[in-house]
Amino acid sequence: MEPPKSELAPIELPAVLVYAIALTCGVLAALALQIHLSRAGYDLVNLWENVFSTKSMQLRAAGPWWAIAGFAFIVSGVTAAALSRLPFPWSRFRLLRWLAGVVVVLVLADIGHSATTIAPLGTGAGANLAASLGALALATLMSMFGAYFTARR
Repeated sequence: MEPPKSELAPIELPAVLVYAIALTCGVLAALALQIHLSRAGYDLVNLWENVFSTKSMQLRAAGPWWAIAGFAFIVSGVTAAALSRLPFPWSRFRLLRWLAGVVVVLVLADIGHSATTIAPLGTGAGANLAASLGALALATLMSMFGAYFTARR
């Protein structure tokens, strides 16, 4: 008679590791969204030039910034909540992990493929750099908030 298979003991991740992983996931998701938005015509620099026009243009100029901030907050919050509440090993969720991994790889491949054809539309490189660094700082700050508010303490 074979002895029964023993389950692996649950492993608690340190809080610093949970925050670091959630911060990284939030920032990378926000950068992927920024690439996708600029491919769809919502370039941060070109929209910012029209901020002082009518009210509808102001909303269109602020929309991508809010989307980047919100997406970083949500992704980092979901990541921190999952890592702090579900102990390793995740043997029950094996198929779900594989499916999620495949979806993430396909989405990132599509975004990376579409980012190779982006050409600046007459704006300076300095303005694009400043807008990208501003979006990165905003995504980092919102990812920190999302991870802090949702991680189990």
